[in-house]
Amino acid sequence: MYISFTSAHSSFRTKKMKTLSQIEIIFLSIALLLFITSSATPSTYSNQTNLDYIKTSCNLTHYKTLCYISLSPYALKIDSNPQRLAVTALNLTLSSAKSAAKFIKNFPHGRSGLTRFEAGAVADCVEEIGDSVSELQDSIRELESINYEDSSKFEMVMSDVETWVSAALTDDDTCMDGFGQDGRAKAVVKDLVRRHVVKVARMTSNALAVINMYASTHEK
Repeated sequence: MYISFTSAHSSFRTKKMKTLSQIEIIFLSIALLLFITSSATPSTYSNQTNLDYIKTSCNLTHYKTLCYISLSPYALKIDSNPQRLAVTALNLTLSSAKSAAKFIKNFPHGRSGLTRFEAGAVADCVEEIGDSVSELQDSIRELESINYEDSSKFEMVMSDVETWVSAALTDDDTCMDGFGQDGRAKAVVKDLVRRHVVKVARMTSNALAVINMYASTHEK
């Protein structure tokens, strides 16, 4: 009888431990699920909202795909804020313009080198992109220190920024005009320069569209 009682008691304890283990596992699983849901959902929702904002804004630009690809990595930083969107777009454009100017300035001459006409066109292009860089820097500086409370000041600053960015876009176009259409510049030279300048021009165009959108949010 003693052996039978001990065996039954041991069996009861084993079943009880299994039941407790199952309950603990279920409890821990629920707790983990609640933790993941509470910690991840707000962040995920917020990021998706910011991405949607960028996508909607980029739909107003001429080069929508380029706009979204370049700005979406900064979605959380922009945080659906039109000023941050405009400043970020300008900073990315500025970076692209500097890279283009550096490439063109150190243009790979190749085995045959550049003709006098090509060398002159390259030098002029570097100057034009340099002007574009200065205009973009002025625009960023003004946008970062803009005064929201003074509506007349805001409108004046936005007008200046729109003028500068428009001028930067003109500079980009003027750069390519210098290579002409009469065949005096080799195709390979024009294509290499165009590859860099066109990207800058498109990003400048997108930045201008975003700036116009920002300006419209304060129109009376």
